[in-house]
Amino acid sequence: MVEKKYITIARCGLACEVCKHFNQECLGCEKENELNSRCLIFNCAEGKNIRYCTQCQEFPCKLMVGLSKAYCPVYSEIKLK
Repeated sequence: MVEKKYITIARCGLACEVCKHFNQECLGCEKENELNSRCLIFNCAEGKNIRYCTQCQEFPCKLMVGLSKAYCPVYSEIKLK
């Protein structure tokens, strides 16, 4: 039997696995925001009770314009170290 691998997708739509810090210094969008509540995009989606920003009627909004991996508060914090 082939083991299925699931990809972790952040609320903003970025795939956590493309980041070299995932599972080392970063636990992924869900866990990091559960522990620290740092991401504006995560908090917005959570407040609207949607899983991903693409499900929002306002997508793409001003929070999403120009989004890159460097936006992630955890990734940015790691880069500053």
